[in-house]
Amino acid sequence: MDLKGVGDMPRQATGFFWRRSEKVFLITNWHVVTGLNMMDGTAIGNHWVPERIVLRYFVMGASQPKGWRSMAVPDINLPLFEDFHRPYWVQHPMAYEWNADVVALDVTDKLAGGDVFCVNDHTYPRLYHFAGSEIFVLGHALPESTNAYPVPFPIWKRGSIASEIIVPWNMRPAFLIDSRTSKGMSGSPVFARVFGPAAFGDGSIQADNILVSEFMGIYSGRLFDDENNASVGLVWHRNLIDQLLAEPAPGSRDWKKSKSIQMFTSVRSNE
Repeated sequence: MDLKGVGDMPRQATGFFWRRSEKVFLITNWHVVTGLNMMDGTAIGNHWVPERIVLRYFVMGASQPKGWRSMAVPDINLPLFEDFHRPYWVQHPMAYEWNADVVALDVTDKLAGGDVFCVNDHTYPRLYHFAGSEIFVLGHALPESTNAYPVPFPIWKRGSIASEIIVPWNMRPAFLIDSRTSKGMSGSPVFARVFGPAAFGDGSIQADNILVSEFMGIYSGRLFDDENNASVGLVWHRNLIDQLLAEPAPGSRDWKKSKSIQMFTSVRSNE
């Protein structure tokens, strides 16, 4: 996704499609569409404000001779605001209480035809996870704006789970990963992948697998965007997407401080 706006040079991010009730939504981060850090409301970069998204995606074409299939890469323009101030996106009903960095844009009428793959078109098994388990961030790691050799398709950036996945990170429905990601990967889907025998969440083990994948959530960037800090990133759990689309809250670029997180922090500091 190319982000077009004012105040700075265009930027790049990642998103993915999600299907619900015969509609297709583009899922990405709140900070991607607002240009603000969801944790504290500070501006990202030089107060850059995105106004629209130029979205490129792959569409499978008709079958060709000898079994080949063509592939198209259409571009669509997605304005982020109606009348320059009313956002088109929707966000989680607890967006500001949890700092949930997830938004959805309805793109059903914007797609240029053909078959698009939505992440939830596939049914994923529940794998057994623990700190250190391998994960992959599927996103655009080499933005055209900052690299002389950009990659026109998403890459599988390897990493591992860095926190206990059943323990909410700082009272938020998220977990940490250890992965050397780069700018442009915000909004990426995160998958667990097991090559060979796989342990499942119900305690069973299947030894005849070649590859098993599970969708884990949406990546929203490193906690410290600094080359000298540990490469620890944040992933929001996958169930936030269904919660968002079941009870969508109107999109807003006005950041609000979390009252519950603030109360928890003040109580902890007094202990």
